[in-house]
Amino acid sequence: MGRSSHLPTFDDYIEVGIVSSAMRFLGMLRVVALEDCNENQTTEWFESKPKTLQAYCVLYRLENDICSYEDEMRIGEVANGVNCYMKQYGVTKVLAVSEIKKMIRDDYKIVMEECLMTKCVSRPVLVRCLNMVRLIKLYYTEGDGFTNPHGKLKDLISSMFFHPLPL
Repeated sequence: MGRSSHLPTFDDYIEVGIVSSAMRFLGMLRVVALEDCNENQTTEWFESKPKTLQAYCVLYRLENDICSYEDEMRIGEVANGVNCYMKQYGVTKVLAVSEIKKMIRDDYKIVMEECLMTKCVSRPVLVRCLNMVRLIKLYYTEGDGFTNPHGKLKDLISSMFFHPLPL
């Protein structure tokens, strides 16, 4: 979806955005390293496209779209979640962002509920998924820390090495 005047529907954008974000793949990579999980069970769980992972992918996509909107518009990247939502529903940027934030809250709820209710995969796998969602919040709390990590995110990460928490 690059620099084009064509804007897909919001639903089409999300469907493609989930795949293009590569978060599902990164999620699998983070879990594969776990030694205390059943590999077959975990693989089956990932292949079943569980709600937890779908919500995680949507969370990342939408948080990124909100935080990177201004920068993307400046360089001509018009196909993002905010623009697609604005076009499809005929609303302002402020209303689009507000509605997308509601979707983000709903996806956080899905992740939490699924982590509490899911029994078909080991607890360490679910905890790892929950931690991945926490990272999204860290990256995007104050702007696009994923793309531009030189602000508060850099300071936070540096502080963990130079000022570790006492145990």
